[in-house]
Amino acid sequence: MPSRIAWGLLGLVFQLAPDGWVSRTALAAPQRVSGGATSGLPVRGEVCNRPPPAARETTRAARADDLPDFAITDVEAPSRVYWRGPFEVAVTVCNQGSRAGSTDVSVFASRDPCIAKEDALLGSVPSGWLSAGACESLSIAAQKDASHSGTWFVGALADPEEQVKEVSEENNSVEGVPVTFDSLPDFVVESVTMPAVVLPDTHFQASALVCNRGRGDEVTSVRFYQSPDAHIDAEDVVPNYLEGLLLRAGRCERAVFDGWGLQPGTWYVAFMADPLNERPEDVENNNLSPVTTLKVGSIPDYVVAALKAPAMELSNGNLPVRTTVCNQGTAPGAATQVRFQLRASAPSAEGVLSVSSRSIPALAPRQCAEWEESLGSLGNAARSWRLVATVNPVGAQTEAHFDNNDKSVDVVLGTLADLSVTRVSPLTHALAPGDFFTTEVTVCNTGSTSVPAVAVHVALSDEPDPWVGIRVGTRSFGALGKGCAVLPVVATVPTQGLPDTVYVKASVELAVPQGGEPHLENNALLGPEVGMGPGADLVVTRIEPHGRVTWPGGALPASVSVCNRGSVQTPRAFIQTLFLPEPDPDDSPGIVGPRLTVAPLAPGACVALETVMTAPLGEGAWRPVAWGDSTNTISELVESNNDAVGEVVQVTKISGLVITDLQAPTMVRLNDFFVATATVCNRSPVSQPGTRLALALRTEDDFPVSVLSEYGGAPGLAQGECAQVPLYGAADVPLEGPYRLVAQLGDPWGVRSSEQWNALAFSVPMAVGNQNDFAVTAVSAPGVIQRGISYSTTVTVCNRGLGIGTASVRAYLSRDEHLEPSGDVRVAQTSVTLVRGQCRTLSVSSLASVSSGDVWFAGAHVTAGSMPDLVPANDGRVGSRVVVTP
Repeated sequence: MPSRIAWGLLGLVFQLAPDGWVSRTALAAPQRVSGGATSGLPVRGEVCNRPPPAARETTRAARADDLPDFAITDVEAPSRVYWRGPFEVAVTVCNQGSRAGSTDVSVFASRDPCIAKEDALLGSVPSGWLSAGACESLSIAAQKDASHSGTWFVGALADPEEQVKEVSEENNSVEGVPVTFDSLPDFVVESVTMPAVVLPDTHFQASALVCNRGRGDEVTSVRFYQSPDAHIDAEDVVPNYLEGLLLRAGRCERAVFDGWGLQPGTWYVAFMADPLNERPEDVENNNLSPVTTLKVGSIPDYVVAALKAPAMELSNGNLPVRTTVCNQGTAPGAATQVRFQLRASAPSAEGVLSVSSRSIPALAPRQCAEWEESLGSLGNAARSWRLVATVNPVGAQTEAHFDNNDKSVDVVLGTLADLSVTRVSPLTHALAPGDFFTTEVTVCNTGSTSVPAVAVHVALSDEPDPWVGIRVGTRSFGALGKGCAVLPVVATVPTQGLPDTVYVKASVELAVPQGGEPHLENNALLGPEVGMGPGADLVVTRIEPHGRVTWPGGALPASVSVCNRGSVQTPRAFIQTLFLPEPDPDDSPGIVGPRLTVAPLAPGACVALETVMTAPLGEGAWRPVAWGDSTNTISELVESNNDAVGEVVQVTKISGLVITDLQAPTMVRLNDFFVATATVCNRSPVSQPGTRLALALRTEDDFPVSVLSEYGGAPGLAQGECAQVPLYGAADVPLEGPYRLVAQLGDPWGVRSSEQWNALAFSVPMAVGNQNDFAVTAVSAPGVIQRGISYSTTVTVCNRGLGIGTASVRAYLSRDEHLEPSGDVRVAQTSVTLVRGQCRTLSVSSLASVSSGDVWFAGAHVTAGSMPDLVPANDGRVGSRVVVTP
């Protein structure tokens, strides 16, 4: 009897065969096999139970009493059905009896060749009057259900309800013919990215995110339309189109098109997938994107590009926000205002802010202004609000669009805590029944107030649900302010009842209820899988490529980190590296890279390995992967943690050069000229010609501020060569503050995605202004310190400002890797005087006046007295991890 795999291969053969009709006579019907369960369709496990021909003749002879005898002698159907609508099935029915009659003939779909009335009914027709010995060919419109996919057997049954008295009921059907039902695609243009305004007769780029929301893979085409009215039809201009776009079920692809600015005025733009209806789909009326208005001309266009605020704040809290306003038009925009409002619904209300508006300066085309400030909530009701920022709120300034001037975020005001577990890290993956083990649990409070106490629980279970498990350890922890804490929890392994591998899980709750929490779904987290008993556990923790872009076949250095989380030394092992395509890593076996050797590792030991991978020859996005013990030659406690996936690498021929460094002043005055130096290297396997090298300033959130007026050119370089390229610019920005100085390779019109564009860039921080800027660049402390005993905190402080200055330096012990001076423990303080550009490393005598047995992190913060610092983000830093002992 053929196996289920054999029947699957048979289905594959018919999927790959050319379109055509299949008759039961064209394929010898195999014996019946039981099929797998399928949505809404019965599966019968018994074999076809029909009497042999001799037995049927005996039965017929015994009942030869002038009765009809209906028999299905042939069934023909298409080998593939592409659409959800009806398809034709040809059925031949004969009356083999001695008396005329009529009956019903029904078509069914079955998972096996044998047809019965319990199968899925596709259609039914009456046979008409058949005299004895006569046959009739019927055409039956069969309607397949959307759940039918893959290869099925389509057959017919005469007199399915056995309502006609016949000589024999055993010959009313024949074996079905295989038919492949294709799952249908469903093409949808989900989003469109394009400029809001373009100049006449100029080139621009537009992109559409095209998705297949159906269940079948299919190739489609996409058209880009420009129309003088909001109605898109076949007569409209098609500046560009894309054919042969393969979209797998559930996947999306971004299609990039080149457009051309037409005559001044208002135009309408849209994208359509499958514009000629060449492919049948589940839904046929959702192929067109929303119609977007495109202004052609020289005109500004204001937009609130970003608005960031805390999710929760006190009713009388500071309510800090970061706002980004851009002029995305083609002409300079005059100075205007941004209005801030707190709005609520049910019932409608408006809150009170201490800062309700902000003036912004004039903005050049494609220029943004970004700033941070506290709006101040003034006694607003404890409830959910919507914070709205509106630029050009009364329409005083002429612009291209007025319907894109506001942006909003949700803010909950009130005295609320919001706990979450963000990391679960057992110190070992080898658990022994009855023994203790320690798990470090990172607990965060992102609410608006501190909590007096929390309880942290650790559980074990083989279920992936983070809330399900045997609780094996609990720790009570005192006040937790806004921020996070890494809390070691000691637990005891049960002596029985656990399988060989389990998950470690952690959850947190308020020890003293105080009104509950707004979000409980993130109070528990699933941690890693661990093993029961002694053993080794080789874990690949990281693969990090040294670069985000490379030429096809180019060399790409990478680092791989491997640890032994078990209790027994690992033998020598091998790590296989490879590249997988993004975003469909499951659809490819990957491109194999170097194999690395790992020497035996003691329990708890880790090692960092360096290698050079060869980029795939195919252009596109690829992810580097490191796979430990790929042949399973090492006996391990856990086999599911042997691989690590790195960040996406862009493989492209836009340029084989990469920027490896950018040297520039850390601060310049507004409108001052400066010189930067970019180091450009050729990491491709071939010589590379020179290319464009641009310099720009962007905001901290990566919005454009200014493209500097002077450009440099990277020279042609042989394989492995590097060159230093001077770049010149002026700090022409709308507002003083922190920015990113970005050096960019390549022509922007040659780049087809933002991911490629970002990979070809290199950036460093640069402040623009005339204020102090002291920065903490490094912090460290001994790994183990004793409670109540002095130790040294090593802090490196730099003056990135424009003149000499004196600053206070404070050392801290922080509960997590983010410094919060208002909530962390200060352990020392000193001062330092630095000239412009000077750095100094200080040894600060500190006192460990904190609880023992916990995990802490050494931190430092610098302030220049009452003088404001231009870049607050670099004032503090957290460094090395510290364990405090009794």
